[in-house]
Amino acid sequence: MNKAAFPLPSRPRQDRFVARQRDYFRGADCAKFRWQTTGPFFAATERALVAPAGGGGRLLEVGSGEGGNLFHLGPRHDLTVGVDLSLSKAALATTSIPWARFVCADALRLPFPDGLFDRVLCRDVLHHLETDRRRDAVAELYRVCRPDGEVVVIEPNPRNPLMAALALLIPAERGLLHSTPARVAGEVRGVGSRVTVDMAQPLPVARALLHYRFGAPALGGWRPVVRLLDTLDGALRRVLPRPFWAYVVVRGLVRAHCQKDLPASEGHRLHPADSIRRGQGEGSSVRGAS
Repeated sequence: MNKAAFPLPSRPRQDRFVARQRDYFRGADCAKFRWQTTGPFFAATERALVAPAGGGGRLLEVGSGEGGNLFHLGPRHDLTVGVDLSLSKAALATTSIPWARFVCADALRLPFPDGLFDRVLCRDVLHHLETDRRRDAVAELYRVCRPDGEVVVIEPNPRNPLMAALALLIPAERGLLHSTPARVAGEVRGVGSRVTVDMAQPLPVARALLHYRFGAPALGGWRPVVRLLDTLDGALRRVLPRPFWAYVVVRGLVRAHCQKDLPASEGHRLHPADSIRRGQGEGSSVRGAS
């Protein structure tokens, strides 16, 4: 029976969610990249947050945006690839991160062979997917990671007051209300073994105070402000329970038989030797470092 003859019922709520995500994240944000990578004080907090994904070997970041996370992970001799659904973001990243290649693709259908990468980073992506597709995305992360490699998933914690406020103020961020530490850990644990869970940044006041649009980022260069922020962070680390910290960081070790348990995604598989060229729409690729 031809299933195409029986179209699925419309899903207006899910369709609106997907459209909101695409509209909000379609364009590149140069100012955000500069703030994330060079902003006084704030850039150091960003570097520390993604540090768990550091190390040698082939690295893939899914949801690489303008490239800020890969910038903080530093120049690498090994293959480094960023994937993002937005072509304009990938194009900006390729001019800013010369040691990496960038590909425009869907996180649910990564265009790479099984087990190509030694570690895979995915930050602030799951809560922008429909709730019933989050595990599918995690399965893709594991599929493209080699046996005994590592998958690192970083998500904002809705139990944190600042993150909850972000979700309430920005409609495109509402999905983070579902990214509780237990849920994110369960999603990663579902396809991986030896999962470890950590929490980062108890209450990132600097993210609000030094925000490049809504705050005063120049204050990060004032020594008294830096001392105050450091003191506040130290105090919060002592008094705020870890389940309420701002970010949940889940690291999963890929089982040796993991890829055999996962369905291969459809579509062409890019290999490092393939030419990565600048395209004209979603699903295209952007040339990076050779």
